[in-house]
Amino acid sequence: MEIDNPVPQDSSASGPAVPWRRSPEVSVDLNIPVARRFHHLPDEIVALGSRLLEAVMKDIPQKARSFASLIRIRTANRFHAEFAALSQRVGADWQSLALANVSYDLVISIFGCSTVALPTPSGPIIARNMDWWPEDVLAQCSCLVRYFRGGRLAFANAGWPGAVGVVTGLSAAGFAVVLNAVSCSEGICRTGYPVLLHLRRVLEDATDFDDAFRMLTRRKLFAPALITLVGRTNEQRVVIERSPTRCALRWANDNEALITTNDYRVLERPSTNDTAEIYRTTCSRFDYLTQFFREHDSSRAVAQEKLLYALTDSAVIQSITAQHIVMHPASDTIELFVPERLLSGT
Repeated sequence: MEIDNPVPQDSSASGPAVPWRRSPEVSVDLNIPVARRFHHLPDEIVALGSRLLEAVMKDIPQKARSFASLIRIRTANRFHAEFAALSQRVGADWQSLALANVSYDLVISIFGCSTVALPTPSGPIIARNMDWWPEDVLAQCSCLVRYFRGGRLAFANAGWPGAVGVVTGLSAAGFAVVLNAVSCSEGICRTGYPVLLHLRRVLEDATDFDDAFRMLTRRKLFAPALITLVGRTNEQRVVIERSPTRCALRWANDNEALITTNDYRVLERPSTNDTAEIYRTTCSRFDYLTQFFREHDSSRAVAQEKLLYALTDSAVIQSITAQHIVMHPASDTIELFVPERLLSGT
């Protein structure tokens, strides 16, 4: 990644304190049979996954339990073996793990996010806040999971121990995807594909940026979504505005920053409402980031700290902001940080 300061200091290092801390990483070998694929995960990492799963399940309606079997049918059993293997490792049933991995579809109104994709001399860099609940537990349990096949990176997921679906991820095929929440007049589509699991499928299956673009624009989804897709060249930056059955595109303009918060800009009229913090602030966050990066020069490298300070500014960060992620597909780089304020006592 071409940046001015490749390794910004965090609070665990010497030097000035910053309001974020780097998260731990684990590796998963896709060549190992799925039943044994997660046996090597450290017990302390597994304990974090169990803790987060318990917290998430408290907010998923009891009536949604039956949805787990529908997930298995709708995804043609693709992820069931992974759900089963992970659930054994974290000490839960596979139904709970499956429901946690479609939590976006079940309780979309709780989630937010702010995303910026910038052109640089070495290709686009994308940075985002993930506004998710329960923010304190998620921050404390966050983990960057790198998946390898044949000894080479296949894809990476900025998630947690037990994450099968993807909210923020990078593929070694030359692209990165970021999900931002949105609501739409169309509502949900029960015959659509669960959003987080579809993003996982795209990361794992797409052969390049164009293939990922086709998969993200054509598949019927369970819930609406704003998906930022970036590739290895600056022209490969687009926000895919999705309802379950419709799609609109917002491509980046030359040297300008491509900003995404939590409202449509093309598919439906931009709006704010008072139902949740993320929707009350979506326009103000969009405007702040647009102004902050207005003078961005694509001929110059971007300091990672500049991106992180923009994301942690009071005009952008939310009470439920749990992660900060920076990705650069041209160099297969992804880094995950969490707000220092949520780690008190850990």
